[in-house]
Amino acid sequence: MKNAYFESMYKEVRDYQEKKEAAKKQRSKLFDEEKYDEGTALMKAFEEENKFPYTDGAMKAYWAYQNMNYRGSDCFEVEDLPWPKDMKDFAETLLEAGIDAITVTDQSTGLMDGIYGLCENAWKMGALKTVTRENDHHFGTNEPETKNGIEFTIA
Repeated sequence: MKNAYFESMYKEVRDYQEKKEAAKKQRSKLFDEEKYDEGTALMKAFEEENKFPYTDGAMKAYWAYQNMNYRGSDCFEVEDLPWPKDMKDFAETLLEAGIDAITVTDQSTGLMDGIYGLCENAWKMGALKTVTRENDHHFGTNEPETKNGIEFTIA
């Protein structure tokens, strides 16, 4: 499933990373010339002038999108919910991307905090749902893997 919002996030992050890599190469050249202070100042200036374009919560939503596509999930699967401090940005990013239903398959010890966090950020817990991952197979078979989850929709 392609999503224009998440694809634009990818392009923006890729562009940021390319700029950062170019700055790191310049720093390496300066370090090779034993100009350590200049190299350190270069990276500090880069980081001050070029903030990473997305929050941790937004990136958690992006990685859920990437993982869902990689696994061939039959719905928008979220296997790893964000920390409570990142939940608002996570939920907002999903909404901005036009995602109106997700299935949470997270099994971490923080799952209950994640459920409450979603509910506090405009999501409503729904029915139990099984996710089928077409690109993941049970060991030794061609059967797609399945994961049990809970569906959430926009409240």
